[in-house]
Amino acid sequence: MESTDAVTSPSAVQRANLDLVMRAGTLIRTGFARSQEDLFARNFVFHFFNPHLEDLNGEHRGYDGFRELFERLHQASDTGFHNEPHSLTPYGDELVVAYATNTVSFAGAVLDVDAIVVWRIVDGRIREAWDIPAINTVRRRQSDTA
Repeated sequence: MESTDAVTSPSAVQRANLDLVMRAGTLIRTGFARSQEDLFARNFVFHFFNPHLEDLNGEHRGYDGFRELFERLHQASDTGFHNEPHSLTPYGDELVVAYATNTVSFAGAVLDVDAIVVWRIVDGRIREAWDIPAINTVRRRQSDTA
């Protein structure tokens, strides 16, 4: 197999998938200010596992389960839940990997947590996602604001 250094542009399907994931990210960052249920398959599942937030762990089903998870994260944090996206990368015509830093505050400690989310897109809708936080490298901020 030959190696090439050429960079290829995303396909039309990959661009559409990137757009879906960007729109889902906007939902999270705006606190679900505008409903976007059409982005998600009816049987959408968001897998969330974080040993430091055990009461939120599990499979969050459907648009409502997804929205409720982020509402609970926002409410649990002293300063709300904040998401700063860094990159989106498509892999084939089904997967998109998003890298972001999430900021939360518990008992006055402001924490930055790097995370990736692997999004699966099927038939033009988000079907499944896995949230993978970097729990061993959480950074505590020196300032009091998120």
